[in-house]
Amino acid sequence: MKNGLLKFFTTLLLAASSVTAQEKNRGSFPAYRSELNIPYCTVDGKTETLNAFVPANTSKPMPAIVDIHGGWWFAGDAATQPEGVGGWQVFMRHGLAIFSIKYRLGAEGGFPQNIRDCRNAIRFIRKSAARFNIDPARVDVCGGSAGGHLSLMVAMAPEKFDDGGPTPGLENVSARVSGSFSYIPPTDFLRFWKQGPTDVTTNADGKVTFRPPDDKILNDSRPHFRILFRGIIPDTVAHQALYNRMCPIGQVRKEVPPLLICDGQKDPIVPGLEGKELYERLVAVGAPATYWLTTNGGHDFPGGPGFEKVLDRFVVRTLKLTDRHPTEQ
Repeated sequence: MKNGLLKFFTTLLLAASSVTAQEKNRGSFPAYRSELNIPYCTVDGKTETLNAFVPANTSKPMPAIVDIHGGWWFAGDAATQPEGVGGWQVFMRHGLAIFSIKYRLGAEGGFPQNIRDCRNAIRFIRKSAARFNIDPARVDVCGGSAGGHLSLMVAMAPEKFDDGGPTPGLENVSARVSGSFSYIPPTDFLRFWKQGPTDVTTNADGKVTFRPPDDKILNDSRPHFRILFRGIIPDTVAHQALYNRMCPIGQVRKEVPPLLICDGQKDPIVPGLEGKELYERLVAVGAPATYWLTTNGGHDFPGGPGFEKVLDRFVVRTLKLTDRHPTEQ
């Protein structure tokens, strides 16, 4: 499969959400120490890892935020420095511990395997609270694009969600989070499938085949989903129920943690403001949700006047921080 478009997505997200230490003076933020490639679980013979960026000089346990990268669930990687995490300026200003995780990709992952990995990363971080000097009761999750979908699933899926459950050593550790900040996320897989162009080709002899994902097609959902769902397509009631269960729109209920959901008005990859659709359904059942639309925004990190303040207030509320936004001091 060609990976040009996937690399483009990943590069776009990182370029939009990352600012290097040279471009911004990290001296205005608390000192951080990094620990990379920490194993958090082993499943099907593969060990998954995460990267940790934690405040270097804190005496009390700090709240944490866990970043999940994007890339069509096929590509991307964990951030190797705090500046690689979207929203890092807000997170570091408050001295949050920051984690960025890896998860199984493409045919090796799929649904619900990648959801299980992300939930087990939360379990590992919570179990390792003393090691990282974090408060296990105050952990948020964030992510963009495919990472936005996964951050929502981590927040919205019930504790006993049928993803395979905890791996050895993580039993009886909760995967719950205090809140989720997700941007440009696919939220409705049935809608996403229907919006994608056909991937069916017919040979001269009449034989039907299915093309692989095409890096020239922006929202080429169907060949991706064929792989991620191991050949299952939403062609029956049971298969539609599976697709629905593996996406946020199928997990709507009142009892979810606070969610900050962000769309780009002109997103060419996830068209049709899927985040808004999810937000409206959440509000209808009384769930705690906040919505942000980046005017003229694409498949990109949220922006526009006032967004940083919205994000700041969200983490202050969900992580029960005592400090306020600089403009309000």
